[in-house]
Amino acid sequence: MEKKFNILRIISVIFKVIAWVVAVFTVIGFFAMLVGGAALSQFTHRYGADYFPFGAFGGVAIAFYILILGAIWFISLLAGAELIMVILAIEENTRQQKSQT
Repeated sequence: MEKKFNILRIISVIFKVIAWVVAVFTVIGFFAMLVGGAALSQFTHRYGADYFPFGAFGGVAIAFYILILGAIWFISLLAGAELIMVILAIEENTRQQKSQT
């Protein structure tokens, strides 16, 4: 039986690749913000609190914000890719059932 809707399969793979790229950049951004936030908090003593008013807590909060948003994007993209594959599987099963009868 021939596979139909090849473009949807390609789109599903692209979504999966983009999801994993988002996951990698999220983890990198999370750790970079943790380190960067700690480094920026040292400037509050030298230049005053106007540049980074929340100190190290602000860096940690932003790091977890990056982590949460990245996780939401990752899950959404991966779910979209899997949804495409489920719809294609339903179509193939329906076509197979119809050809058997």
